[in-house]
Amino acid sequence: MPYLKESAGVFSCAYSPDGTSLAVGLRDGRINIYDTSTWMMTHTFQGHRECVNSIAYSPTGHQLLSGSDDKTVRLWDCKSGSCVFVLEGHTDEVWTVAFSPSGRQVASAGKDETVRLWNDQTGANLFVLAGHSGWIRCISYSPDGHAVVSVGFDGVIRFFDTQTGQLGEVWESQREDMMIVAYSPGGLEVVVGHENGELLLYNATTGKLTRKWRAHGGAVADLSFSPNSQWIATCSSDNTVKVWIAATGSVLSVFTGHSNCARKVAFSPNGLLLASCSEDCTIRLWSVSSLGTGMNVEGGSEPLTGVLFSPDGRVMLCDTWSGAVRQYDAVYGESCLPIFCGGSPVRCLAISPDGLRIASVGADNSVVAVWDIGASQADVFLRGHTEEVNAMAFSADSRWIATGSVDRTVRLWDARSGILDRVLEGHSNYVNCFLFSPNSHRIFSGSEDGTIRAWD
Repeated sequence: MPYLKESAGVFSCAYSPDGTSLAVGLRDGRINIYDTSTWMMTHTFQGHRECVNSIAYSPTGHQLLSGSDDKTVRLWDCKSGSCVFVLEGHTDEVWTVAFSPSGRQVASAGKDETVRLWNDQTGANLFVLAGHSGWIRCISYSPDGHAVVSVGFDGVIRFFDTQTGQLGEVWESQREDMMIVAYSPGGLEVVVGHENGELLLYNATTGKLTRKWRAHGGAVADLSFSPNSQWIATCSSDNTVKVWIAATGSVLSVFTGHSNCARKVAFSPNGLLLASCSEDCTIRLWSVSSLGTGMNVEGGSEPLTGVLFSPDGRVMLCDTWSGAVRQYDAVYGESCLPIFCGGSPVRCLAISPDGLRIASVGADNSVVAVWDIGASQADVFLRGHTEEVNAMAFSADSRWIATGSVDRTVRLWDARSGILDRVLEGHSNYVNCFLFSPNSHRIFSGSEDGTIRAWD
């Protein structure tokens, strides 16, 4: 979906309860508010002097809470954009803030190792909750508002009574590097994200660890349950955003697009959209996949042998048994005419990462056809292999096409002109698969000779 570009790194984001607004906190201390129907900026809240690490809407959507590196927590009136209270008391950076479910209390925590509870009507500091021996990264209220849970770098999950300020249960974690914690909407589970990329799911009643899995290759920066508790969204320093099936820990969707650490994720109130923000100065909007069928396209009377999406997801290509490649509008499911017919079942089909070129080869063919997307016929043919082509791929920069064949060679071609650049020899049997490295500098090929070869 479209994304919003900011002038500074975006460190926090939150939807209003009715889904009509999205608030984002920036590195330079500003908070910008967007109308989600038009995605126009409606307000800018200014007051924090340093990075806004965390923001949260009140249950009514009338107030906004923010915590900053400037050691303050601020409570804002959403209609006027004015600051109602500056909550002072923390002696170091504030990393996390939260509204209670009733909206009558707010919580904050951070680098000074304390959780602080405040009255949102008076701004009074109700309790200073101590006990952690390391920085506190995240806090979360239970759905009934009777408890607040906190995690950080000391390896302990602590629960506090929000009415008395007394320490409740203390759970020992398997690791010390806890980054984020959240209750499920039903209050039955507590999920914790770790710096090593793991997610740990606990039974909220017994404290028993029920499931854990490696979610990311980098630290889990944030997580959020969907409103129906079925999904868990995560984001990470590995730049990705992922959606998980909470009941099984299996991945539902992987979203790539951020070019720097993804800091925060937030489900829209209806659970259909996901917002993420990043240090790359963007806020990205994702359509969350469901397990149901979103589109059902009839492929005609002949069998379909493969399917491929364009990089932007708007075009879908289908291989057919006759060799015709059919193009579909993936948004509306509308069928287009066949755009190329090779005369035999399609063995391989590839689309360039820039979405401009398509390559295809038949099952008994040593010649690869290449054409512009939307064109009705190929304009370049890659001829050189002496036997059938088994595999092909575009480089990440869309400049090259690599092909592998039964003739045991890998060949590198200019994707635009079709000129053969080089022949890579060394495999002693069929070349069946390969891929380019993300920077396009290497090709990895796999063969029936039992080897994987890396080529410069």
